[in-house]
Amino acid sequence: MIVTSLLISLALGQVEPTPYVRSRVEAGNTSSQCLFWTVPTIAWQNSSVGNPNTALEAQKQSEFEAIRRSFQSWQQLFESCGNLRFSEGPLVDDRKVGYELRGDNNRNLVLFRSKRCEEVVASSDACWVEDTCGNDHDCWDSDARTIALTLTTYDEKSGIIYDSDIQLNASGFVFTTVNTPPCIPPANGRDNSCVSTDLQNTMTHEIGHLIGLDHVPQDPGSVMFPRAPPGETSKRNIDEGSHQFVCEAYPKGQASQSCVTPSLGSSGNTTVLGKQAVGCSSSGAEAWLPAMVGWALLAWRRRRGGARS
Repeated sequence: MIVTSLLISLALGQVEPTPYVRSRVEAGNTSSQCLFWTVPTIAWQNSSVGNPNTALEAQKQSEFEAIRRSFQSWQQLFESCGNLRFSEGPLVDDRKVGYELRGDNNRNLVLFRSKRCEEVVASSDACWVEDTCGNDHDCWDSDARTIALTLTTYDEKSGIIYDSDIQLNASGFVFTTVNTPPCIPPANGRDNSCVSTDLQNTMTHEIGHLIGLDHVPQDPGSVMFPRAPPGETSKRNIDEGSHQFVCEAYPKGQASQSCVTPSLGSSGNTTVLGKQAVGCSSSGAEAWLPAMVGWALLAWRRRRGGARS
């Protein structure tokens, strides 16, 4: 019976879904090094501003709590079979993402951007060329259809992650924290009585990127499936494939696992830093129709690297 089913699957061109996909130094190149943490504890912090679009303090606190629940979901997996732990630090006023090799204030930051750079930054501003508008003007500098971005900085030789920051696009999406029902239409002003873009759903996915997971485009049941329509809450729950990643990449009582033999640390006095920003999108409210069940996908990546002494 099993053999017959296998033959039928092969005849139909069906394959088993990949349980997880690891992020790579060269994005999408499976022969290059994986990205992974080697520290025992990943400290993270929320920006003290919270979501600038949220007026009520009680709602701000519910948003902070939704972010905590997302980290806790991954923490439970690490406690079962992994070697990492998350530690929440105090709220910080810092509004800048990225990593400085010799910086004293590097942190893994979670923050909301409530303004689009295209609307608040002059086209002549040098930040467009330098790719610093987001930090310089505290604005969202990526595609308006992207829900969130995780910017990860790593050593290009070893794949070791130094820093990872999560930005949430509050300039284009209404983040909510309730359980049901979905908003109809999806973007329903600033109402938190229905599910628009679920914050915990979004954050659980983005933390997957933070710890070294890439998208799994062929498995809708994966938390790393790169499609998040309005009203979705299923990504709050971490799938078995992503659980397997935690156990295999970060085995309890052992060192974190690379994909190829790593060259740990710097070579000589030079460290080559790489950066990847990965974002997930919905088609957005403007494309919503009552009978629509399919949603467009935009997976946006940016990568840059440079040698620093």
